[in-house]
Amino acid sequence: MKAIIVGGGKVGFYLAKTLREQDYSITLIEKSREQCRLCSNELDAEVICANGTTVEAMEACGADKADCVIAVMGKDESNLVCCQIAKKMFGVKKTIAKVNNPKNTDALKELGVDIVISATDSIIKLLENEVDFSSIKEIMAFGDSDAAIVEIILPDNYTLEGKALAQLELPQGCNIACISRGGRAIIPRGGTMLLSGDVLFAVVLSSAERELKRALKIKD
Repeated sequence: MKAIIVGGGKVGFYLAKTLREQDYSITLIEKSREQCRLCSNELDAEVICANGTTVEAMEACGADKADCVIAVMGKDESNLVCCQIAKKMFGVKKTIAKVNNPKNTDALKELGVDIVISATDSIIKLLENEVDFSSIKEIMAFGDSDAAIVEIILPDNYTLEGKALAQLELPQGCNIACISRGGRAIIPRGGTMLLSGDVLFAVVLSSAERELKRALKIKD
């Protein structure tokens, strides 16, 4: 698989190094001559010294034959332009851009970037998952969608002890898929009651997570 990485800073460098270890064919574009020299010495990859936001640079590195273009430059607008050129001018099927300001994520997606990655959002999600203050923890996300499987641990002396699922006003964007109770798995129905210490596994949209916490009376 051929990948073009635009931006030879730390992110681009280590990304290129990692992908080469997985047998990707890598071309790295970086406009700083000094950084190009460093990358050329350290990477088993083609390094082109050019401005990655130009048609000429994309043409020089064979973008028409690339499976993906990954833009990891320091400016969000540069990453957007790079991905747009790759997509519209060279027909690259998959474009990926790093955003430095997470507020630009939706804008880049609306303007045609296939995958937008925010380092800030990634760190926040890691903190939310690892530092579990609310007894709700993400287990697995579904690709690029906003759905995930979450684990919810009901506390001792649970407020809704003995309540059936059908009695709760659960949001539309979630489904309690399984309950682990004393090492036994239960596939819940409307009449299934909740008990202290239950571990719930739910499929939930990110937009419904806060409503789910309120319905289950799980404190933040």
